[in-house]
Amino acid sequence: MQKSLHVEGMTCEHCVNRVKKIIGKFAGVSDIQVSLEKKEAAFSCDPAQTDVSGIIQAINEFGYTAAEK
Repeated sequence: MQKSLHVEGMTCEHCVNRVKKIIGKFAGVSDIQVSLEKKEAAFSCDPAQTDVSGIIQAINEFGYTAAEK
């Protein structure tokens, strides 16, 4: 399943890489794309293994503001 999140607070490529790393730690996630310009994180995930709300919470805990699109 393809998911897309709106992510506020990213200011540079370091932020982009951090958000990718956060998302990549979750089981069942692949094809992670993060865009600073679009303020977006997109990824494929297996809903049986991954809870998107957990990903959103993890991103928010690092100081960004994420929400499902």
